[in-house]
Amino acid sequence: MNTELRKESLIVFSDISILDVKSLLKINSSPFIVMKDHLEILGILDEGFFLKKLDSGGQNQKIIEYLNQSFVVVDDLDKLNEEDMGHYDFVVQHSDNQYRCYPIYEVREIMLKKKLNSLLSLNKSLNEELEVTRKKVKELTQILHSSYDEIFVTDANGDTLFVSEACKKLTGLPPEAFINKNIKELVEKGLIVNSVTLKTMKTKAIHSAEQTYPHGVTVFCTSKPIFDEEGNLYRIVSNSRDITELVEMKRKLNQVNTRNQRTQNENLLGKKSFKNFITNSNKMINVLELTEKVAPMDSSIFIHGETGVGKGVLARIIHDLSSRKDKQFIQVNCGAIPSTLIESELFGYESGAFTGASKHGKQGLVEMADGGTLFLDEIGEMPLDIQVKILHLVQDRTFIKVGGTKEKKVNIRIISATNKDLKQMIKNNQFREDLYYRLHVVPLEIPQLRERKEDILLLTDYFLQKFNEKYGQSISIDESSKLILQLQEYPGNVRELENIIEQIVVTARNSIVSIEDLPSDLTYKDTKLVNLTGIIPLKKALEETEKQLLSQALSTYKSTRKMAKALEVSQTTIMRKLGKYQFVYDDNK
Repeated sequence: MNTELRKESLIVFSDISILDVKSLLKINSSPFIVMKDHLEILGILDEGFFLKKLDSGGQNQKIIEYLNQSFVVVDDLDKLNEEDMGHYDFVVQHSDNQYRCYPIYEVREIMLKKKLNSLLSLNKSLNEELEVTRKKVKELTQILHSSYDEIFVTDANGDTLFVSEACKKLTGLPPEAFINKNIKELVEKGLIVNSVTLKTMKTKAIHSAEQTYPHGVTVFCTSKPIFDEEGNLYRIVSNSRDITELVEMKRKLNQVNTRNQRTQNENLLGKKSFKNFITNSNKMINVLELTEKVAPMDSSIFIHGETGVGKGVLARIIHDLSSRKDKQFIQVNCGAIPSTLIESELFGYESGAFTGASKHGKQGLVEMADGGTLFLDEIGEMPLDIQVKILHLVQDRTFIKVGGTKEKKVNIRIISATNKDLKQMIKNNQFREDLYYRLHVVPLEIPQLRERKEDILLLTDYFLQKFNEKYGQSISIDESSKLILQLQEYPGNVRELENIIEQIVVTARNSIVSIEDLPSDLTYKDTKLVNLTGIIPLKKALEETEKQLLSQALSTYKSTRKMAKALEVSQTTIMRKLGKYQFVYDDNK
């Protein structure tokens, strides 16, 4: 116990006489501890209690009759409780072979003094902590107010608790205009538009959005919920950054990109009619030149090509270049219509032709194309029984509706397309040979994307701009990532590349997409170029592959022009990458 101990108490034994006690009291103050020979405490000899007993009982009694036996023995005063102190007159502290005797009132005083000292110490500690907290709060407030971004804090009910000084330059109003106001009230007054704080209050999730304040400043605001220990919404902290200049720059950049892309597409082949078919491939340009030649004629055209190469786009170009361009272009996917419905969909039906038929009958797709172009996509999926009627349509330009008896004549141009080997299907009796030759007057073969790799970067840039505009993004792809894209096989052709670029734009975490950000299923399969001795970072492996590929190409072709042609990239790209890896070359050789 942290208090000054009194001196060791005087101990006397039970054989002391009354006269000796009187003499002892004259020279020493009580209380004394009275013990037996074997150190058993018999009681406390207190002067007042002793004299009182002496007056009432005389001097002939034994010493034990004059002792106060209302005491308790403890080794530490701290072990006493209020109940103990209410039952005893004295406390004997026995520790370290020493005995000290305290009247109970002294023990109470000691205990009270200790509590007081403890409270004073606690108060001092709390004051010190309070001062430290005040300094920290002041420092934190200064930091928040010095932030370029606006910090906006509300409680779970939307009542505004804190707004940083940055709100002056963003909103034109001081923090006091928002403090103690509810977010709903601020929205109703039009001071905040498209509030993310309200969204976080409802969903308890992070939300971000652009906000435009009444005086024209646009900010990007993100609100984050903060929860207490029980998981209840406690605070909502919002951060707003001025993006007015960025929004304007993005708008101007999009205008420039759109104008440049339009110019690039129009200049690519020198013919505006081909703006929907972007290419820089000699193979594809030859197809487009033939397309331009035959499009004005009414002969049937058959387009061959794998899925996703753009057969539908080419069919539309043929229509747009023909004299039928102002009439209907009707596209029929023969594989998408059930075989039980394809006849009625193509040729229509008369009233009451079958159960469930409209009482007014129905016009078919063939009749809808009258005067224009009928595009039969995936013609290889056409059932054999319908092929007979298509043959009749191709030969005579006439047809009969389902349930009808009269032939109808139409003025149409027929374009067909397939990704199947129709000659093999003819051998297997799956496609009519006479129909094949009727449709196959002018064949056009669209090369696969892997056969025109020079188009991959061109299409990548086109789709990148398309989806940036669609989703309001400004994503770009670095050179290493473009090389990886160029090395893919693309079994799904242009459609697959388009889907990959859309995925990149939608999921990109950074404005510039690097190799690590590319979809995980993109791979470079020519592993013979790299001799790996262990697991290394993907980016490093791809750079090593690129370096070895350039080294082999340089030793084989000597000039950057020939290297560019072999690797199917631009000469500028080759020169830049040779410089990146510090290759020495001489283009004059």
